[in-house]
Amino acid sequence: MPRKLLPFLLLALISLSQTSPIPLHAWELGSAQFVPVTVPAGIKYIPPRTEADLDKNGTLESLKITDGRLTIISAGMIVWQSPKEWNVVQAEFTDLNRDGAIEATLLVWRPFRSWPVDQWLPHGGRIASFHDEEGYSCQIILIGWENGQYREMWAGSALAEPVTFFAAADLDNGGAQELVTLENEYSDPRSAPARDLKVWEWNGFGFTVVTKIRGSFSKMALAQTSVGRILILVP
Repeated sequence: MPRKLLPFLLLALISLSQTSPIPLHAWELGSAQFVPVTVPAGIKYIPPRTEADLDKNGTLESLKITDGRLTIISAGMIVWQSPKEWNVVQAEFTDLNRDGAIEATLLVWRPFRSWPVDQWLPHGGRIASFHDEEGYSCQIILIGWENGQYREMWAGSALAEPVTFFAAADLDNGGAQELVTLENEYSDPRSAPARDLKVWEWNGFGFTVVTKIRGSFSKMALAQTSVGRILILVP
């Protein structure tokens, strides 16, 4: 299923859930754990943010993915483009690293890279299996504006479990965004349903898992209730 169709399908699911018995499940983030809730009437889908002024020049930048390559566009001009060897499957503007500046968060598949230190350690290769059979690993990468240029602000190592979809929101009303992911395994086809729904938070260096649920998840959406609570929805 093309990623660009997901928001429209999820929006339709949310609308239908108000008038039909579609089994739409909802959770909110409690005290570092998922709390199941009943889907209330009047919830509003939270779309991914695809426009932001990264360089603070008064002009909004936008994101566009074409054939796995991401471009950041400003005033109709391409100001940054992902490397050819990356396959970018999703991107949106967030502040997941909680530095007060907006970055583009990318979900990327690229050729596997081991940790440089592994070649000197007696028991190296701790992430050696974090790739698919074609040698590609999944990573979350933050692209931002710094010192007059766009650059990688943060790039995590190959993920232990590949992410199939992500979202960002202040789930606990704490004033900072959390990362929500659907994840499966490298042995699964990329189109297979995810096995885990997780919430992560920034720890100053990378991301730490807050809580997770095991299951089978093909889609995910974030929605806001009439009183401002953020819900995670999956059919």
